[in-house]
Amino acid sequence: MEQPSGRQLLIINLMMLSVAMFWGVAWPVGRILATDLVDYPFSVMFLRYTFALPVLFVWMWYREGNTKPSQADWKPLFLMAFTSVFLYQVGYMFGMQRTAASDASLVIGFNPVFVAILSMWFFSHRMSSEGLVGVGLSFTGILLIFLASPNVQIDFNERIMGNSLIMFGALAYAVYIISMRSYVLEKGSGQLSSLALITWVSLIGWFMFIPFVVYEGPWNHAWISDEWLLIAYLGVLSTALSYVFFAIGVDVIGATRASSFVNVVPAFGILSSWFWLDEELGWIQLVSFGLIYLGVRMVNTQPPESIVKPK
Repeated sequence: MEQPSGRQLLIINLMMLSVAMFWGVAWPVGRILATDLVDYPFSVMFLRYTFALPVLFVWMWYREGNTKPSQADWKPLFLMAFTSVFLYQVGYMFGMQRTAASDASLVIGFNPVFVAILSMWFFSHRMSSEGLVGVGLSFTGILLIFLASPNVQIDFNERIMGNSLIMFGALAYAVYIISMRSYVLEKGSGQLSSLALITWVSLIGWFMFIPFVVYEGPWNHAWISDEWLLIAYLGVLSTALSYVFFAIGVDVIGATRASSFVNVVPAFGILSSWFWLDEELGWIQLVSFGLIYLGVRMVNTQPPESIVKPK
């Protein structure tokens, strides 16, 4: 990898910090939309990807040309779309109806732990003692935010249900990551690029929302400009542009360094929820964040996966 210049490195770091901010602020934005449009959750999911898809396809066409999946790609793409787009968005929107945005931004941090646990079943992956300790630390951090969140303005049972739905979204996204890794390991050089993969997965997931949107009948709702702006934020900035920026960051500074910026997403989520929604700040969130972060770091020390071929 060619070493970036000082100016280029500064620009890339600012782009990656923007990605962390876009993802963090998506939590209070989701909370506002989920509670204001409680009768139209699938319509919000559908419109989010309606905004995202043109950006993703234009960028894919610019970088790679008219890339299309092969016949063998459609089955894994469907599974990835069902988990990363449809099921994750169901957990996100219905969870945000019931829990605090700052709590959710911490709970979603359990996703890498779910990935490590699922890898034990789907890949030749053995969890080290350090990884097991990491799972325990992360789970303790999640348990703290479940049981002792400072956001007591939301009913306890509602928070538990909302956080559980966010956990469901994290699990669904972990299944997506496992299926994507399986696809990459099996296909080898014949695979779609990561950009083409996320673009086509987003399109397939977008179609999955349509029957539920028809049932909701969003044409009966008087949409206001604030709702359109918030949905556009989720679609353009938090989804499409963030992925493009992240992909550029991986190309220039590498996946490990680019992924390190994800660690500050909960900080942006907590602070923006406090500033925008008047959610509570407390030491429990700091302790929870520390435990989850440390646990994920320990889990991520595991060796890379490989597929075990049946004998």
